[in-house]
Parts: sequence; C-alpha cells; structure tokens
Amino acid sequence: MVNRHRLDWTVGAGGTHVPGTGVDRALLTRTYAGGLATWSRETFPDVVVTDMTKPRQLEAVCDWMARSRQATHIVSLHEKDLLMAARVRARNGLEGPTEKQLLPYRDKLLMTRTVTAAGLPCPPVTEATSGFVELPWTGRTVVKSRWGLGATEVVVVDRAEDIPRAVDRLGGQAENLLLQKFVEGTMAHVDAVVHDGEVVFASASRYLQQPGHFDRMPYQGSVVLTDGPLRTALLDLNERVLQALGLHDCVTHAEFFVTEDGLLFCEAAARPGGGGIDDIVARTHGVDLVRAAVRLQCGLDPLVRPIASDGSTHGVIGVFQNVNDRDLAGALKDVPGLVSYRRVVADIPGPVQHATDYGHVVVLRAAGQKEFDSALARVLAVVEDEGGPHA
Repeated sequence: MVNRHRLDWTVGAGGTHVPGTGVDRALLTRTYAGGLATWSRETFPDVVVTDMTKPRQLEAVCDWMARSRQATHIVSLHEKDLLMAARVRARNGLEGPTEKQLLPYRDKLLMTRTVTAAGLPCPPVTEATSGFVELPWTGRTVVKSRWGLGATEVVVVDRAEDIPRAVDRLGGQAENLLLQKFVEGTMAHVDAVVHDGEVVFASASRYLQQPGHFDRMPYQGSVVLTDGPLRTALLDLNERVLQALGLHDCVTHAEFFVTEDGLLFCEAAARPGGGGIDDIVARTHGVDLVRAAVRLQCGLDPLVRPIASDGSTHGVIGVFQNVNDRDLAGALKDVPGLVSYRRVVADIPGPVQHATDYGHVVVLRAAGQKEFDSALARVLAVVEDEGGPHA
C-alpha cells in the first residue's frame, strides 16, 4: 500500500479496506499530513516511511519493497503515484493497471484528444509552446499542466500574447503544458466504479463553486444529484467518456462543464474524488468508493451494493482554512439537515494551495436540491456571522 493521504481515510478503520491480515500488508507512507493517522502495529506491522517529495527515491523504495516483500499487488490511490505504481508492477511482473492503460487518465492532452476522437464534446485544446502561438479560437485561454492535480497548476489568460508569461509562471517547460479554450459555465462531476470494463456504479454531483476559483472563494463542495435531466445527461456522457479512455477495473472521478449549450468533458482521473466526495456518495447511495478502489487494485470484486434511494441527497461544504479558524460546532448545531461537522487543523497555515485545503467540513442531508441550497445558505451565514480569522 503506497499512501500519500491520511492513512485512516485511505485504508478504512483498522485497515479494513485492505484485504488480508496485518502480516499480509506492507505499508509505504509519509509522516506528513496524517500519513500515519490511527496507525497500529496490528494493522500494518511492516511500515516504511519515505520523503514523497522525491519521486525517484519513492519509486526506488517502492520497487525494493515489491521485491523484498514478494508483493502480489500494489495499491496506490493518489494521482501522483499511479504511473509510478504501474512501472513497479511491470518490473516485478504484478497484476494491475499498466502505464499504457493509465496514461490517458494522467496526460490531459492525450486524454482530451482521445475523448474528442471518440466524437464526444470537449473544449478545443492544443500544445503549449515557450513563445507566441496562434490559437484556433478567440477569447480567454486556460494554460494548465498536462500532469497537474485538479485545479492546481492552472493559469487563465485573456490574450494569446500573455501565454508565454503564463508558461513561465508554470515552470517554463512548455512540453508539460497544454492550452485549452476557456469555457463559461458551471461544473459537475461523476464518480464511478468500473469492473470488467463495465460501469457498475455511477453518482452525479454538482460543484457548489468552480474548482478553479478555490484561491479566491470562501468555500467549495459538492451536492449529489438524485434526479433530473442534468443527472441523466451526466451519467450518459460519463459512461461514453470512460469507454473511450479504457481501463477495465478502476474507480474514476470525471469533471464536466455545464454550459447553456450542453455538457463538455473537462478531465478525468482513475482514483476516488477527494474533498469529502466519497462521504456524500456513501451516505446517498451506500457505495464506498475508496474501498472499491482498493479492492479493484487487489484484483477483487469492488463490493458495489447500492442502497435503494429515498429521494434525499447529501452535500459537503468545505470552508477554506484561511476564512475562519474558530470552532463552529456550536453555531452550526441548529442548521437543518446537519449530519456532521469537522474542524481541520491546517497542515500548512496561511493561504490555500489546493482545492481541498479545508478548515471546516460540513455534511448536510436534504430532501432535495432546494432544501440543500437553503441549508447551505444557513451554513455560510454562520461562517460570516462568526467573523474572519481569529487568534
């Protein structure tokens, strides 16, 4: 198990997501940001800790562990580690996703071209260059990493003349970047389980804010869609996108633009969605996306057993860490449909650096979208009433 998250979230309480007993499991993790949260010797008696900011070192350690522990499978849920784990599998003759199979989920230029070639709607893209480039579209342009994580490593420019400066701002290596026509609209996502090449479960949700605006918004989050034409359209397009991208056994998180003219594919990842998405999907549909992802990487049935819907939905609201550092439990207790509240201590205090740098996580249950939006407004009013950051 290669872990770059909070350990308790990744493996479940007591490591229950990972099959076998403790003696069957070897853990490669970090100490930073909960990498050993709730660890016990019984769960993972064999632990190696390494600096995961050094990719070559991480891959060498993972390779050594696979050989020395006679590994049968490698489980890795973080986007940064998917291709690394695939290379180690190949060198050690292990089952699981290959680098070729995963590449369309990691290289966003290849991803978009693959989906476009299948005749599915995507914004126009082209390769970035270090100098001036003449674009096949007008208006704003998104400059982003081909290998980046979600909403990070993205710069939006108003004019083509500004692209070289954006390339420099993102590290100056144009070959690692792409250009995409800016899309006006809101965003939604679909979280799915693929087994033996078939989508055996999918849940559609709408984002509460644009993911790319996390550095200038007080909150982010998602609410599950349980009915309606948008949900139907999202599930249909998502299935066709996943068929185009391939990969027979995985959990996926795909994002879509919702525009006046319909849906456009944005990007997809071969791992569970973050920011509390797994929680609201489990509460609404009874499907544990993280457990499914772990089991699929171990060659097992994902254990997808959706519960019958009662029409209610769940949503997660993440208030960013720099908005308010008071405990809000008391102030939120009367919010209708409150399921849970958790205060999060920032790993790195100060401005947010990622789209899920939450200081407060609120989960709500509602009878429908209007009721959820009303409860969301109550939550945001509490955050505002409690004032800004306090010592």
